[in-house]
Amino acid sequence: MLINYIIHRLKWSYRKNTPDIEALIRRGYPDFVFDSTPKSLKNEIPVFVFHSVKAEKLEEQLEFLYKNGYQTLSADEFYEVITCSKPVLEQVVLLTFDDGRGSLWTVAYPLLKKYGFQAVSFIIPGCIDEDTNCSPNLEDVWAGRISLHQIENRDFGSNPLCNWEEIRQMHASGIIDFQSHTMYHSLIFTSQRVVDFINPAFDFYLFSNINVPVFTVNGMDNVKREAEWGTPIYDSEPRMSPRRRYFDDEELRNRCIEYVKERGGADFFNTPGWRKELYKYFRKTRNQLSSKGYFETAEHQREAIFKDLYDSKILIEKKLPGKTVNHLCYPWFIGSGLAVEMSKKAGYLSNFWGIMFGRRSTRLEHNPYRIIRLEDKYLLRLPGTGRRALREILGEKFLENYPKLVKNLHF
Repeated sequence: MLINYIIHRLKWSYRKNTPDIEALIRRGYPDFVFDSTPKSLKNEIPVFVFHSVKAEKLEEQLEFLYKNGYQTLSADEFYEVITCSKPVLEQVVLLTFDDGRGSLWTVAYPLLKKYGFQAVSFIIPGCIDEDTNCSPNLEDVWAGRISLHQIENRDFGSNPLCNWEEIRQMHASGIIDFQSHTMYHSLIFTSQRVVDFINPAFDFYLFSNINVPVFTVNGMDNVKREAEWGTPIYDSEPRMSPRRRYFDDEELRNRCIEYVKERGGADFFNTPGWRKELYKYFRKTRNQLSSKGYFETAEHQREAIFKDLYDSKILIEKKLPGKTVNHLCYPWFIGSGLAVEMSKKAGYLSNFWGIMFGRRSTRLEHNPYRIIRLEDKYLLRLPGTGRRALREILGEKFLENYPKLVKNLHF
């Protein structure tokens, strides 16, 4: 059991960090990232990805773009440019914000408005609350009504995603172009191999339990992923990956949950060797029950991916009257040929990923279903006055991610 857990944690740590490292070693990024004095973008249109943002850092980035004469695009404008339906300007970038986190409203939206820029936000409509109240943002800080500290930790609080009212206001301004990040940002089980159990130290994510794979309760998907202590976690992958979904045995899962409850609930996990004990019970019970877990068919996989992508598009359009959703971004930057096919069927005109080996940048006439994106830290390597040194940027990234890396490798 322990070796499965270690392999699982290493796999996700590898996925989060290795593509960037390999791209740097193999010079798999655009030339401007490495060049000491780049003169132009050479018909490249860099696409940068942001998640949570802080006011000081984002303002430095936007001020750099502003002072150096850069322009920004909406997703539709970007699509028109790369498909040669619209002429390209020399200094153009696309700014994308994944998930629709609260800092999109509290920090990014006011700063984009201040500098006259626009951006694209890929949101997860199935995880968004229907709230009529808008929280304070930087405009309230500038007016002296609230402190910066009070708004900068929203992504880590009780309402980490923008609500529909905030999204409607940003949409109406024309500053934020909202597109799809799938319906629920789902992980799915992909094998019968148990890698962990839900426990107080489980790596829960910032919002909507998105690090917990979707599971069924009485045959229906529990999209809120509110798993009880002792729930077995099997090998998992993003829903948009090529892997077929494994549906675990609900009775076996419930037996494990009950076993933990009878032994003190959360206190059970203070017992030395609890993983070994719980896995032993799991294996014994699975043999007794002749587990009823099963894999989805290829046809079910196609239908499920199509439904996820179509429902996400339709719900965003319903919530934002007059909006047409044409563009999709893959959670965790992981998709598949099947996902691309189903996205076309659902009506999407383009797909956004992360780093894609063999493709250093997005240029004219590139496949709009294979758009690559760079981490926002490389924005300050663009041609212009006030560029940051690459070694300085990488040093900051190391210091920022080192605690997370240590946590991922802690067994």
